[in-house]
Amino acid sequence: MVYCVKCGAQNEDDATHCVSCGEPLGVSRRESRGWEEEIEVRAEEFGERAERFGRRMENEFSPARARECFGLPGGTSIIGVLIGLAIILWGASTLMDWNLDLGPYAIIVFGLLIVAGVLYKQSQDKR
Repeated sequence: MVYCVKCGAQNEDDATHCVSCGEPLGVSRRESRGWEEEIEVRAEEFGERAERFGRRMENEFSPARARECFGLPGGTSIIGVLIGLAIILWGASTLMDWNLDLGPYAIIVFGLLIVAGVLYKQSQDKR
């Protein structure tokens, strides 16, 4: 049933004019179709945004991403190499009586790794 917007009378679904006052009923049908179309368009937009969000989360928490450290792929290997080098330098400095303070070097290497990770991440985001 379709209701008249002017007098509120009840009309048949296929009526084009109100049986009570003669007001055209086509406007209210067009308005209801507009709302249905608007809901459909917004639902499609929401679905597309949800899909993009899902793809972004898959990329963010992928197994390849889990192997990164400092934002660099294979970063866990980098940490192992750095620890190994620090141990070798410490052992060599002890054997050779070198007076090496590894602290400043460790800070420099750590900072370089952070900068390299940020630059790598920026280059991946541009793709």
